Amino acid sequence: MTIHPPRIDSSMMRRLLLIPPLALTMLLFCKSEPPKVVLHNACSGYTKLRKISFPTEHTKTLLDSLGLPNSLGEPDRSAAYQIDTRICVHPRDKRRLKALDSIFPQAEIVEGEERGVIHIWSGINALSFDSVPFSRRILVLNGTGKPGLARDVAYRFRIKFGLFPLQPQTADADTFSKTVLYCPPKDVHLAKRLINYLRTGKVEVRTNLVDMILVLGADMLNPTAKAKHSSGISIVVKKSLFTLFVYKNGAMIEKYPVALGKNKGDKQKVGDNRTPLGNFTITSIEDSHDWEHDFGDDTLGPIKGAYGPWFLRLSTLASETKSGNQWKGIAIHGTHDEASIGTRASEGCIRMRNEDVDSLKRMVRVGTPVRIEK
Repeated sequence: MTIHPPRIDSSMMRRLLLIPPLALTMLLFCKSEPPKVVLHNACSGYTKLRKISFPTEHTKTLLDSLGLPNSLGEPDRSAAYQIDTRICVHPRDKRRLKALDSIFPQAEIVEGEERGVIHIWSGINALSFDSVPFSRRILVLNGTGKPGLARDVAYRFRIKFGLFPLQPQTADADTFSKTVLYCPPKDVHLAKRLINYLRTGKVEVRTNLVDMILVLGADMLNPTAKAKHSSGISIVVKKSLFTLFVYKNGAMIEKYPVALGKNKGDKQKVGDNRTPLGNFTITSIEDSHDWEHDFGDDTLGPIKGAYGPWFLRLSTLASETKSGNQWKGIAIHGTHDEASIGTRASEGCIRMRNEDVDSLKRMVRVGTPVRIEK
């Protein structure tokens, strides 16, 4: 029995020949266009400080290389110093995120409802500094609500570490509970030194930063927490008792009699001979064996050894004093007149017997907290 193949007439052949072009057309029609990228500036305060145009040409070039059309959207009105970037993307557009990661590292991904549009709220970590020559600076943001704190910390960093700060600013919110120092990987060692100096806070690494960004939290205002972070040693001076107490891990280990400013009360102005109240730190430990001082007594003149063997200089910044004023030259030191101990005799400093300040010097270090109270 012979089987013959079905005969295909000309009309059927034409229909079969039409299928490949039609399928190709449908395939091209169904191919999705790349999503549009809308860039929003969430760090406008920072770009203004650094005089950076947003977005940078480098960022736009990278987006163009990925075939992603981009445009500039409205800036984030609620954020001027946002560190990390936030990307809002529809679930079906998430396949683009891997390519975006090289431009916007460590970004927070938020699910969006608008398909075909990716909104990127650019933080400081998204700025492409490699397109412009920048030297590293530090920006201190006050997240505590206490006036002057960021300025004082920036000043300390400049004096102690030689860091040139940007103009200190108020953080995007004043409710930060923890102090955080954001830094690039190459500055981790220095960042840890700065945090140790503050005696509170933590370091977080951000891959694309050039500057270090310090956000001051409420822990900066808690002397108890700061003392705990400071190798356990802290000092409390009780003016009403004319006594200096040394604590280790919260337990008193030593006490010494002291002399205070000639006049009662908290220091209000330069030259009022009062000892200031507040929460301070030792900023330097100086050999004062050969120092001289003229106490204004015409019969004595300059007195060598007036400060005893050691001069433990205190910070007394405006953010630390109860009065809200900054003072200079306040310290814990020895004396040429040990009979004055236990009385009001100094120009504002805390005097100790020479053997006592020598003993104290061996227990403390730069950064040790000192609280002076009534």
